[in-house]
Amino acid sequence: MRKVGLLIPAVVALFVAGAAYGQAWSEYENRQEFFAVNFPGDPARTESTFKTSKGTTLPAVVFTAEAPASSITAGKYTVTVVNYSSAPSEISTALDDAAKVILARGESKYDGIEHTEQIRSRRLTVETETHRWLAEILANDGRLYIVEADTAIDVVPPAQFQASVEILDAEGKRIRYRTVGSTERVR
Repeated sequence: MRKVGLLIPAVVALFVAGAAYGQAWSEYENRQEFFAVNFPGDPARTESTFKTSKGTTLPAVVFTAEAPASSITAGKYTVTVVNYSSAPSEISTALDDAAKVILARGESKYDGIEHTEQIRSRRLTVETETHRWLAEILANDGRLYIVEADTAIDVVPPAQFQASVEILDAEGKRIRYRTVGSTERVR
């Protein structure tokens, strides 16, 4: 009987470790679009477009990964990269343009100007009765990055996704500026 008593906790430990491993997140790096972020698995890549407030349609690339419904972080995780090279004068309104789309989904619980790696950004939390969206929106070097977590309202807020975004340089190194609005980088 003693051996059975020891076997049960060992089996439970293996089961819990396996479930935790199945929920593992890992850093995803994309040098073509100059970003890195933690995703719950390998993201799918799709081509899309983004419409600015002036009506300009810009090319975008969307990276999406989903955490399974059985996970404590169940939901859809997306990074959208919008290329503003054909409309550089519109990048100044990019954060607000993207925020309007997200804010239209529900009630704003948080809407603040932040400084991710000293890059001006906008952080949002929007909720409905059943859903929550966490977003980090930032622009750098002619690109707009929209980092979104779409989860059920009863799922633990996946702040690690929102906070994990890094903007990279051409060598794949994280960009961090000395001050907000500066072009001088910390090495």
